[in-house]
Amino acid sequence: MFDLKLKTLQSSMISENEIEQLTVLINSVYKASEGDFWPSDGSYSRTNIDEITDFISKEEMIVAYLDSEIVGSVHIYPVNETTLGFGMLTSSKKYRKKGIGNELLKSVEAYAVENGFKIIQLELLKPMAFNHPEKEFLEFWYQKWGYKHHETIPHEKLYFKQATMLKFPCKFDIFQKLLQ
Repeated sequence: MFDLKLKTLQSSMISENEIEQLTVLINSVYKASEGDFWPSDGSYSRTNIDEITDFISKEEMIVAYLDSEIVGSVHIYPVNETTLGFGMLTSSKKYRKKGIGNELLKSVEAYAVENGFKIIQLELLKPMAFNHPEKEFLEFWYQKWGYKHHETIPHEKLYFKQATMLKFPCKFDIFQKLLQ
């Protein structure tokens, strides 16, 4: 394999340039996987520097480094006292199929156990009217890790402003995993 390092970031651990690199990585991965969901005029991006900076200030970003290069990340956050949520799990296209996603997911699960959470939850954005190959792959991958469908929520119920920008109606399939 290779020497992958995972870190739950604190503000003192990352430069403004690295925050920008991380934001670009996340947006490029989402543009590739969800580009057909959103306007192509540049009016939508998955995240921004201010949001990533905020997540880091709350120690809610786990970042994967290969040497000094940022190659993946995941946002973790408490949903409530017993449930840890995660989202924006990304790995660089350059290093796909190298196990970065698996390592990030392992780190989410380890963090949840270490911090006393009983459930891990994720939201998977999917079109309402058709199957999207990337989303079907992710659903299968999460299920392989033991995540089970918990509920379906229309996109606008969680993120109304974003929902108005979608090219077609979407939903969030919520998946959860009970920890032992």
